Amino acid sequence: MICGLSDDNVSFLIEIIQRLMPEQYGSGDEKIHAFHRLDTARAEIRKYLPDDFNPNKELEEVRAERYGDIS
Repeated sequence: MICGLSDDNVSFLIEIIQRLMPEQYGSGDEKIHAFHRLDTARAEIRKYLPDDFNPNKELEEVRAERYGDIS
């Protein structure tokens, strides 16, 4: 289910989990801080991509270019 969520919805879900379990995901947890830095960076990077950017399409094109048709 999580894989199907948009980036914004995943961020929202993480915030809800943090509010429900604050002692486990406190401010001292380095992994959560690293994730938030990564999530912030992703949002910043998205500003520089074209509006019609499709990462799945880009991945498929590069795979086809590099490996050709495997079937």
